[in-house]
Amino acid sequence: MNYLRTIIIISFSSILLGQHDWMTVGTERALSVSGIAVLKGRTFVVHDNKRNNEVRFGEIKIGDDDLEYIPKAWPNEELPFDLEALTIIPNSLTDIIAMESTGKCHWLVFDAAEQRLSYNGFIQIPDIIRPINLEGFDLVQVGKKYLGVWGHRGKTTQPGKLYWGWVDFNSRFVTPVNSVDVTVGWPTDHVRHISDLKIDDSGYCWVSATSDPGDDGPFSSAVYNIGQFDYTNNQVQFKQVDDIRPTFKFEQRKVEAFALINNGILVATDDENFGGYVKTVYFK
Repeated sequence: MNYLRTIIIISFSSILLGQHDWMTVGTERALSVSGIAVLKGRTFVVHDNKRNNEVRFGEIKIGDDDLEYIPKAWPNEELPFDLEALTIIPNSLTDIIAMESTGKCHWLVFDAAEQRLSYNGFIQIPDIIRPINLEGFDLVQVGKKYLGVWGHRGKTTQPGKLYWGWVDFNSRFVTPVNSVDVTVGWPTDHVRHISDLKIDDSGYCWVSATSDPGDDGPFSSAVYNIGQFDYTNNQVQFKQVDDIRPTFKFEQRKVEAFALINNGILVATDDENFGGYVKTVYFK
């Protein structure tokens, strides 16, 4: 299928589906979601596809009882490989960062009038060598500087790792500052301790964690608050939660992306052979 020429609309009965239920981005593996971000009320997603004929970037429009997926052409001749995270440059109305698992951060600019992306080059997070496999990235403005936070997924026998450092968009250079290990208590098998991450306005660091036994599952996921960043005097400190517990749990879904929204979280899945889904959950 040529995704760049196709708009997919999936409708549901309003009797069976409310705003809290899973909505389908696509049932094909190529439409599983690995990153999500909200820019001026518009929701964008990335896919970790690797083949030349597969879509990398799209927009989703969520209605009361339907979801519309609109693929967007990648704006550079060289396609990204294994996109795993998506975030907005703080206080920008147009600029987006899409990160590969290798730490290559593509700088995209969305033109709302033309409904297309343009490419502004990339920034490489340093010292990303195997077995490091990044699955989360976010940005925070601290004074006049930008703090980048990125996460290595880890595995059942190895903790994930949360890194942070300063990002200079003028020189396109990242200066790592520090890191901490991250281990979740659930899921317990085939674990990825960090499958995405976001920092809220109070500095709290949220991560999703997943169980990924293979392309056919069964999957499970949870979202955690693992600690808080403090930016006093433009100096960054991170206080980790001693006993982290899941805020949300999801059975049969592999949450690899989420966006923080008003009083809740918009989660998105990479369910491999079963496609991609989104769901809104709210804090109690």
